[in-house]
Amino acid sequence: MYRLIIILTFGVFIFLGCQESNVTPTKGSVTVEVDPAIFPIVQKERDAFDSLYTKAKVELKEVTPLEGMINLLNNKTRMFVSARYFNQKQLDFIRNQKLDIQINKFCYDAVAIICSKHNKTDQLRVDEIKSSLLGYNKSYTFVIPQNTSATFQYLKEEVLDDQEPKNAIIVQNDFEVLKKIEKSDDLLGIVSFNIVQDSSKINFVQIGQLKKQMDQDSIKGLQISYFTPHPGFLIKNYYPLKQTVYIYLNELGMTPASGFTTFLTSYEGQKIALGQNLAPAAVPVKINE
Repeated sequence: MYRLIIILTFGVFIFLGCQESNVTPTKGSVTVEVDPAIFPIVQKERDAFDSLYTKAKVELKEVTPLEGMINLLNNKTRMFVSARYFNQKQLDFIRNQKLDIQINKFCYDAVAIICSKHNKTDQLRVDEIKSSLLGYNKSYTFVIPQNTSATFQYLKEEVLDDQEPKNAIIVQNDFEVLKKIEKSDDLLGIVSFNIVQDSSKINFVQIGQLKKQMDQDSIKGLQISYFTPHPGFLIKNYYPLKQTVYIYLNELGMTPASGFTTFLTSYEGQKIALGQNLAPAAVPVKINE
């Protein structure tokens, strides 16, 4: 396994041309809707932004990915942060209604497979995860968040070929998955990597992926590389279960929403994301292997 050091290259964060008014990028208030799975990192970013710009007030509201998308399309929210992207129906609606929604990449997160410290599972292939969730392989039992979560939707679309999981324990959210895995030596959990703030009670299972569909006899003896959700592996696209976190902005003008968006995508904002082991997506990075 490589030892990776991530170095953020030079970036600039500055607001220009803000005249004195009641509302500017660093003055005023805004409510930002946030996908619960990536709430921890957005909360840290908000705290840093508020401490720098004391005349700005950013309130965070947790909503499900579907609720956030609907509110965005119906002009009920100004800003939404989520690992979910628009589906084709939503993209068609945006085009037909000629909506002006700005989309910015914030960072790269991962869908992580976790287990307790006493569970001996250390490596899994994506095809093994798929066969287990679809009920073909009963060697593993997974705990996953319910279908309103970004993690569930990611599994359905990116791993299960739009099929519903048939062999899984479903709990309310990613945080409930984490709690259950910490207390169980037999189960495996699937969560957003971002929510794991303390890994003292769990291990991350290394994930590998076959380059093509193969039968079990062909897989035997095959050399497969396995990776953990390290930010360097996310940037290099080595980790198979990578997902992008997006910032959706549904307004024009120099407001606290645009100011917070600028901060999230600035050098300082990306540095905070990296400090949470998420991979920067908005500034250039240099990777030393």
